[in-house]
Formats: sequence, structure tokens, C-alpha cells
Amino acid sequence: MVMANSPQMPQSKFPTAISVSYYRGIGKLVDLNRKNIWETFTKDIKPLIHQYRTQMDSGLFVVDLEGILSKIMTLLQKARELSGQFIFTSETINKLAGSFVKSINASQRDTFRNQMKTVQGIDPIGRETWLESFMDSAVNENVSWIKSIDQDYHDKIQTIVLQGVRRGKSINEMGAEITKASGASKSRAKFIARDQAGSILGDLTKTRHTQAGIDKFTWRDSDDERVRDTHADLDGNVFTWKDGATVKGRQIWPGTDYNCRCTADPVIE
Repeated sequence: MVMANSPQMPQSKFPTAISVSYYRGIGKLVDLNRKNIWETFTKDIKPLIHQYRTQMDSGLFVVDLEGILSKIMTLLQKARELSGQFIFTSETINKLAGSFVKSINASQRDTFRNQMKTVQGIDPIGRETWLESFMDSAVNENVSWIKSIDQDYHDKIQTIVLQGVRRGKSINEMGAEITKASGASKSRAKFIARDQAGSILGDLTKTRHTQAGIDKFTWRDSDDERVRDTHADLDGNVFTWKDGATVKGRQIWPGTDYNCRCTADPVIE
């Protein structure tokens, strides 16, 4: 007899609250970074830009133009270093990523335990020798993702300011581009939080299911307007962990597609 996702079995849910909390944590760092850059731009770099323009317009070239650009570059580099020392610090990033991964693991473990106890009356969680290396890998990956937000942001700011000065853009134009870059960092943080929540959840689910001898799962989408049509078509269908589902010629599993919020419920035979 196959007891597949009976009404008594708790369904797996995407860890939205954990994802949002992770995004907010990264977002706070992004906001501090934006404040740091904006102060540097308005208080220190803006006067140098005016000085550069004045020398260009006078034609006297009393001050070395490349020297002014060098000073601007030094200020941008200092802002980048301050970010690494006081905002996107190794301690802060590791703590943020570690808490996120631990929360996803605890959520998935509890859900799977409840599902199995409901259907079979057993606790399926044994000695998970694979878990430590999995957690370390997931934390390291997320540390890299968070660092990339900081690095890419400062790269964009450097390009905006230096190219803006050379191409004669106004202070307001450069300011608008800096604001846009800050918004893009927040958007990227939101994408990473959601994408990684789905990816880690999916990997944990697959590993725990197969370790417990469960070969099949029922695909569950997030049941809202943001679900893509290709994933909505998979909802409620049973697949094997070995083969997964095929979408547009690609093999996918819940959480492996970009920004996927789908989950998997065990099929108990």
C-alpha cells in the first residue's frame, strides 16, 4: 500500500520567514555600506570633482588632473577597506550565513521527522555523518555570496565615479547612479536569500529522504501567483530522486532551479 501525502502528513513548506530574516540581515549591511559611500562621495569626493572641473575649464592645469583622480581613487579604496573592516566583516558574515543554514536545517529536519512520525510512527533522523560537511559547504558558499555583494557594489561605485568625472557627468547624475547601485545590491540580497533557502532546503530534503530509503517524492509548488508555469505543472506529481523532473530538456529537483521555492514531500511505500 502506498501512503503518499495523506491528509495526516504535514506538507513541506518553503521557509519564507527564514529567507526574509536572512535578507534583512544582509540588507542592513548594504544600508550601512550605502551610508558610508554616500558620506564619502558628498563630503570628500564632491569637492575634488569640483576642483577637477575648475582646472579643466581654466585650461591652466595648475593642479595635476591625474593627481585629483588618484585622490578620488584612494578615497574609494579606503571606503572599500572600511566596509571590510567594520561592515562586511568576516565575523559578521560568517555569523549571518551560519545562522541561516542552521535554521534551514532545523526547519527541514523537524518537518521530515513530523512527516515520518505521522505516517509510520518512527523518527527517521539517525546519525547523520554527512551533515557536518554539508553545513560547512553551505555556510562557505553563502559567505562567498555575501562578500560578492560588497565587492560588486564597490566595483560599481568606482566605475560610476571615475567614468562620471572623465565623461563630464553632473554630480546629480552620479548621485542617482550611486542610489541605483545601492538598490541593485538590495535586490541581489533578496534574490540570494530566496534562492539559497530553496537550494539548501532541497539538498537537505533529498539527502534525508534517500538516506531513509525513500526513493520518490511529490512535487509541491508554493501555491501563489509567483510560481512559474513550468513548476506549477509539476505540482502534485510524483518523481524519483534519481531522475527528478524534466523541464525544457533539463533535469531539476525542488529548489535546484534558480529562485525556486518548491518543496518535496516523501512518498512512503
